[in-house]
Amino acid sequence: MAKEPDNVALRRLREIRATLEDHSSALLRIEKQRSDLTKLVTFSLGQSTETQFRQTQQDRRIDELLERVGKLESERTE
Repeated sequence: MAKEPDNVALRRLREIRATLEDHSSALLRIEKQRSDLTKLVTFSLGQSTETQFRQTQQDRRIDELLERVGKLESERTE
């Protein structure tokens, strides 16, 4: 089989293809990292909101208990 002439255009196209493959794999890694970050932020914000909700409930309960203790103390002193 005869040796094909060295085609500059084919070499250049191969180089472009290799570069595109590198960029594609890098893009996939970036998308995976973005997805992981989105999940982490969503979870963290959810946890923060839940924590604030629980804190509000606990504050309300403490206020109720303090009110009851105050009433009991005032009944004792009467």
